Amino acid sequence: QPVGYEVINLGGGGTPVSLNDIIGRLENLLGKKAKVEHKTFHKADVKTTSADISKAKELIGWTPKIELDEGLAASVDWYRENQPWSSELKLP
Repeated sequence: QPVGYEVINLGGGGTPVSLNDIIGRLENLLGKKAKVEHKTFHKADVKTTSADISKAKELIGWTPKIELDEGLAASVDWYRENQPWSSELKLP
């Protein structure tokens, strides 16, 4: 019998936050200014997105417990605690 699976979205499920806002919040946490390179908007890009978390709640009883700023701060803390190797991660 084949093993089944479900695709489940996880996210804040609330009001979308702009990428520029996220960059600004990270700049504040890191005490550094980001090097932002603006590109022409690609037709495949979406202007607004938000995770529909209803399936996660229904199937596994999951709801977000961490606010965005707390999650960003925890990510920055992890990055700092795991240096130097975390600063050498190559992202596509």
